Amino acid sequence: MSSLELSTLEREIAPVLQRANTITVRSPDDRNDAMEFLRAVKGANKRATEFFGPIVDAAHKAWKQTTASRASILDPLEAAEKRVKATVSGYDQEQERIRQEEQRRLQAIADEEARRERERLEKQAAKLKTPEKREAKLEEAAAVIAPVVQVAEPEKQAGESTRKRWKMKLTDKAALIAAAASGNDLAASLLTYDESAGNRIAPTIKDVIKIPGVDTYSVSNLAVKL
Repeated sequence: MSSLELSTLEREIAPVLQRANTITVRSPDDRNDAMEFLRAVKGANKRATEFFGPIVDAAHKAWKQTTASRASILDPLEAAEKRVKATVSGYDQEQERIRQEEQRRLQAIADEEARRERERLEKQAAKLKTPEKREAKLEEAAAVIAPVVQVAEPEKQAGESTRKRWKMKLTDKAALIAAAASGNDLAASLLTYDESAGNRIAPTIKDVIKIPGVDTYSVSNLAVKL
């Protein structure tokens, strides 16, 4: 496409665009003139489509070829990355399970040691004759608390991080709707109306079948042939 060819096309279309801004319809004759002018608009549209068609097709073909070439390189690399990440994540999850088990085991030992120490002190308190000493010993026993045991996580390599992402899935649609109806704003925010789905069934049900909460209506579009 040369700049001269584009300029020629623009000059051909310019009068059509200019006249479009002056069209008014106040009488049947005006309407006839406007419909006739619409044919001129469609003719200009056809010329522009024919002019840009081969150019766009060639660009689209080149884009598809480039995209396919890119995919042939990137897709296997992305698949390899996902596979290795999944393998490492599986190992990490197992190590985390082992770490938590060990932490629970050590915490149980610490809790048991603290319990035994409290029990020992309570027995000593029971043997004391003066209330003051007995109370002091019981307070000492109550103060015996097991330390919180922490098992360190494995060190990560430099530049490595693990991000936790929370997701949500639908398990009971009726329960979600009921929660929204009862005033739960969070539940209501998840009940998004699917406009594309509604527009797909609207031509079938028209205004004959009523669905609570939605309104089916018609939109008229004027068409003209060359």
